[in-house]
Amino acid sequence: MSLEVRHPARPGCMLTLHGDADAMAFQCTGCMETGKGPRYTSGDHVLHTYCALATPTLQHPLVEGIMELRLVAPTGGDAVRCDACYDAVRGFHYHSSTSGVDLHPGCAKMPRSITLRGGTIFDLRTEVSHRCTSCKAMEGFYRPWFYRSENNPDQRMYLHVKCIKEIQDAGDDDEVRMMVRLQERAGRNVRLERRVCKTLVIMVRIVFRLLIGDPTPILTEGVNAIVSMAMQ
Repeated sequence: MSLEVRHPARPGCMLTLHGDADAMAFQCTGCMETGKGPRYTSGDHVLHTYCALATPTLQHPLVEGIMELRLVAPTGGDAVRCDACYDAVRGFHYHSSTSGVDLHPGCAKMPRSITLRGGTIFDLRTEVSHRCTSCKAMEGFYRPWFYRSENNPDQRMYLHVKCIKEIQDAGDDDEVRMMVRLQERAGRNVRLERRVCKTLVIMVRIVFRLLIGDPTPILTEGVNAIVSMAMQ
């Protein structure tokens, strides 16, 4: 990543990269979402790396039409939610006029496919007819995007993009504490297998670390992450 870049919304403002992956949490002044790890800063401006480096247009493999970067979120009756995580859009976001899809810059950067050590493959999908393994919710009429394991149809795992963000935002990435959070989300009447919990924890770590530009999980977990999208 470049050490200095121009602010997407303020061309006269230069942002400087601060690359400490373990730095304190912050609120991005671009997308207005919580952030951790490396960030670009200048005075009161603090941006996720993917917000600071956001391109004017994006061709996403799961979205019809070219997506355009919008720097201001619609408000009032025109307010929208991110189609991937279903959180409110409060700042920078990508919008497709063709399909009406809106994505946070971070959600737009989610890897299309992830292969874990041992060969388990998770693909990002916009729709699945199954409950999330983590929270057990179907989300009613609106269903956030999922990662779905593809290897064994009889033992598939499903994980909301929404759940990945919420589990990571809840605290540190200690494996035991993350497994406890996963079990709490599943509910008292559901007992997740340790194997399933461990796999989901690895997924949460990988997606988050890839987004902030930290290669550690790729090196430690033997992961191949394929981001099949082209920036324009």
